[in-house]
Parts: sequence; structure tokens; C-alpha cells
Amino acid sequence: MAITRIIYWLGNTFIIFAALLGFTSFLILFLSDHKSSFIFFILSMIVLTVGSILKLLTHNTSNRDGNSEALLFLLLFWVFVPILGSLPYIALGASNSFISAYFESVSAFTTTGASSLITDDLSQVIILWRSILQWFGGVCAATFAIVILAALNLFGTGIHKSKLFTLEKGKLFLKILTIGRIVAFIYFLITLFSVLFMVFSGSNVFDSLCLSLSGISSGGLMPKSGPLDIYVNQVGVSVLSVACLIGAMNIAVLHDCFRLKNTKAFFSLLKNVEHKALIAFVSILFFIGVIYSSFGSVFVILIESIFFISTTGFNYAIDGLENIPVAILISLSLIGGSALSTAGGLKIIRILLLFRHLGTDMNRLSHPSRILPVLFRGQHIPDRSFLSIWMYFFGYTIFFGISICLLGASGLTFDSAVMLGAASISNFGPLMQYIPIESGFSMNDLTEQQKVISSFFMISGRVEVLAVLILFTPSFWRQ
Repeated sequence: MAITRIIYWLGNTFIIFAALLGFTSFLILFLSDHKSSFIFFILSMIVLTVGSILKLLTHNTSNRDGNSEALLFLLLFWVFVPILGSLPYIALGASNSFISAYFESVSAFTTTGASSLITDDLSQVIILWRSILQWFGGVCAATFAIVILAALNLFGTGIHKSKLFTLEKGKLFLKILTIGRIVAFIYFLITLFSVLFMVFSGSNVFDSLCLSLSGISSGGLMPKSGPLDIYVNQVGVSVLSVACLIGAMNIAVLHDCFRLKNTKAFFSLLKNVEHKALIAFVSILFFIGVIYSSFGSVFVILIESIFFISTTGFNYAIDGLENIPVAILISLSLIGGSALSTAGGLKIIRILLLFRHLGTDMNRLSHPSRILPVLFRGQHIPDRSFLSIWMYFFGYTIFFGISICLLGASGLTFDSAVMLGAASISNFGPLMQYIPIESGFSMNDLTEQQKVISSFFMISGRVEVLAVLILFTPSFWRQ
């Protein structure tokens, strides 16, 4: 295994993150906080220096990258970048310990959206930073899903024929920047339109920016405490809900739509089976919400259904989805959004394929002599291709169970452990606001031990649990 190659690309990561810190330093100038802007600039220079040193020490490495290097880099990336992301929290005094700062950074970067901090006590600089960190994390999540997970044939990660998947074998790392720029550009355009439309609808510029950054990334962290309807009107929240829904869609499909540049692009979005299922889940949750809310505000329930299914979890109004049975909410949160998106969860495509496989197996039991191929979108999918999906499903279930056990052992009640475990592994931190817990537990009550456990499972959910499990196999390290 070429460790020097991994270090080289970690150096590149540090340099890119230094640019992000520098850009944030520039934006902070518009908030007239010159001290914080200078702190971000200093942090940018420090990270840039460290990254440059790492590159200089390993610049003579081979440009051929294997699967082992790619997977190890993937995990180290999601572990180390939140460390860099935690520096502003510490430097500006937003967190009282490194573990708390790391937890906040992991939550933002994995687009989980859980926070133990009181938003009203935070400065605009920190609120802006965690919004930017969410957006950057969403771009990285979609990029790595394409470049590494889909390229390594982890079946069910994408399953969409697109020019984004023209990857050259042995040069996975070289594709990261190329694909990353494409993904960032698409999300930038969507974010820009979201901000502009929200501002034109009457929303504050700062709130519109932070909400749009958080919405397209399915992050869920809000610039103010309390529900959205206090400071965002119905037009603005409608625009935001569209951004959240797009964030939960397959980026490869979005890319192809941008390439078409005509009316067919819109219809291709709707024709995609994942997106049909995504809208179907929104509709199902909407109707359930209407029933259990005793026919309350239909608009509120619709908006919150979109926020929920996209795993964004913005709190729009007090009277929303709180009365829906807990089992339904947890199940939907664990399913998540589309593959190759910023959303968390198991991903809709995997669930669809598993049900299709189960249906075929049931038919085989009734007709054992018949040849019944598994067809999906007109394609024959061999049985061996489902192995990784089933492995992922059981791995995800095991990780969820382990998270409940560890959180329970740390002192949480069973219902609190289940809620936090589901919120962490599904990268859906705001899940807990939909489900009242009898013990009165909230994110503000987390101990440092519980933050460490939650951080681990947030990272595991984002990098895909199979990638984490592979690292624990001896054969991986013998390559």
C-alpha cells in the first residue's frame, strides 16, 4: 500500500481547505468583523503551510492508485477534515473543548445537522462557517460517491449511466478534483438561485445564504433558533424546499440535465426511478401527516415532508409532523434520499433493488423450474450483483445496533440511544426534534463520550459502512 501517495493527497486536501478558510475570511469582511476575518486568514495560512509541507515530502510518489489507497484515503479524509473544520470553533471560543468542537465540525461536514450549541448564543461568523462547512461537505460526499464508491463497483451507489462515470482505472485520485469542480459548480448554481429567489421574496440576505447553503447540502443547521415561519415567508420557504429536494437527488442525473439545457432536462429528472420514489415518499409522509395532524395546515405538512425526506430536517412550524408514529419517522430517516446525493440514509436505490430482488425470489419459490431474471429499468441484473447491497444492508443494521448499545452504555436511556443512533448513522441530526423523548433528552445534554460515539457513526454513515468494514479485514492490509 502506497502510504506516501495517501499523504500526498491529504496534503492536497489541506491546501483546498486552506482556500475555503481564506474565502470565508473574505466573506466575513462583509459582516464588518475584521478580527474574526483575520483569525480565519491566519488559520488559512497555517493549514496551507502544513498541506504544502506534506506535498513536498511526498511529491515523488507514483500516480497509480489502487483500491486500498482510495478507501483508506476516503476514511482519513472524513476523519481529518473535521479536525481542520473545528479550528474556527476553538479559535473564536464557540466550543469549550476540542471534542465538542470536533463534534460540531463532524456534524456540519457530514451534513448531519446535529448541534449541542445554542444558535442564539453563536456569532454570525460561526453560523456562516458551519453553513459553508455543510455545503463543502455535501460537495465532497457527492464527489467521493462518484469517484471512489461507484468506481470501485460498490453496486447500488449510482446505477445511472452518465459521463461522470468515465473513470480511468488506476487514477481515481486524479478524478477527484475534476469531478469535484463539476459537482461544486452545479451546487453553486442551485445555491445562487436559491439565495436570489429567497432575497427577492423578502428574506434577509444572511439568513437566505445560510439556509440555502444548508438546504442544498441536506444539512439542516439553521441561522436562528425557533421555527422558520418566524423569519421566512411562504414564498421563501417554498424556494428553500425545492433546493432541499434537489439536494436529495442524484447528482449524476442533475449533471446530465445541465448538459441537455432544454425542456427535456426537467422531464428526465422526473423520469428517474429514484426521483419518482423520492416524490412518492414525500407524498406518503404528507398524507400520513395530514391524517395524524387532524387535517391541520396542509402547506406546513407538505413543506416539512420535503424537509424530512431530504434528510434536511428544517423546523418550519410548530404544528408539523410531531404526531406521526415514531416507527414511521425512524424508518423513513434510515432510508434517506437518492444515491450520489447529499442526503443520508441507506439510499432509495438500494431499497428499490432489494424489494425487486425479494419479489423475484418469492416468485422462484412458487415456480422453482422457471428462469426468472431480476429486471430493473429494463436491465438484467445478475444475482451476484446484489451481494454487496445485502452486505451493506446488514452492515448498516449492525452499525445501527452497535450505536444503540454504545450510547446506552454511555448513560442514555434506550429511547434516547435509539434516536441519537438513528440520527447519527443516517446523517439526519434534526430527527430528534420530530420525536419527543420522555426523558427530555436533547443534543445540549450530550457528554463528551457520547459526542465521540456519535461522531464515529456520523462519519461511518457518510463514507458508507461497507467502506469502514473493509478496513477491518486483514486481507485489505495485506494488499
